[in-house]
Amino acid sequence: MHAIYFKWKVASDREREFEQAWRELTELIRDERGGLGSRLHHCADGHYFAYAQWPSELVWSTQAESTVRMVELRNRMRECAELIEGPVRGDVVGDLLVRATPE
Repeated sequence: MHAIYFKWKVASDREREFEQAWRELTELIRDERGGLGSRLHHCADGHYFAYAQWPSELVWSTQAESTVRMVELRNRMRECAELIEGPVRGDVVGDLLVRATPE
């Protein structure tokens, strides 16, 4: 499995817009490009970070060109936030996450 990591500084008045764009983009990538989903985290200092998983680096690197909607969502995220770090990529060598049960 392959993972991609990003970190952003999001304008405080645009957090909800950023989160919505991230969610929709992640769903499109998962449903149309073979991604395995992502987790978005909001830190105490106001920053966000996310990591996405892919079946392999090959699947990630050979995905089809972005759709118009994907480009729009990425642009909206850029308008809301400054990318601080990423993409940082690597293969998963250990996975001890436990899947949470629904509340």
